[in-house]
Amino acid sequence: MTGSHVLAHGLRAALLVLAGSALIAVPFLLGLDAAPMVTGVLVGALAIALGLAGTEPGTRGSLPLSTQSVWDRGLGLGLLISGGIFGLFGDFTAMALFAAAGLAALIMTSVTRYSAGTV
Repeated sequence: MTGSHVLAHGLRAALLVLAGSALIAVPFLLGLDAAPMVTGVLVGALAIALGLAGTEPGTRGSLPLSTQSVWDRGLGLGLLISGGIFGLFGDFTAMALFAAAGLAALIMTSVTRYSAGTV
């Protein structure tokens, strides 16, 4: 394992479930408008599903490693884009929330080891 790829699959899955739960709860706690709340619930549910589907690669019901990396990158980019869209419409709190979540997802993707080796 190299120093640049430090996250194993179990930790990646746990972080996605945690991030998804936060994306569902934080818009409600911040009292955001309906659009960020709906976006948070939908994207949060997707993040939780990705976390659960990638807990043990190669087993029944899990995603292949290459698919996990593509979905993780897509989730990060989608969150960044949605943050930008909220910023364009003047909702800067939602912009900060989704942009930070997108940046965190991309950082997590860049340090995750998407290979079937042992830890």
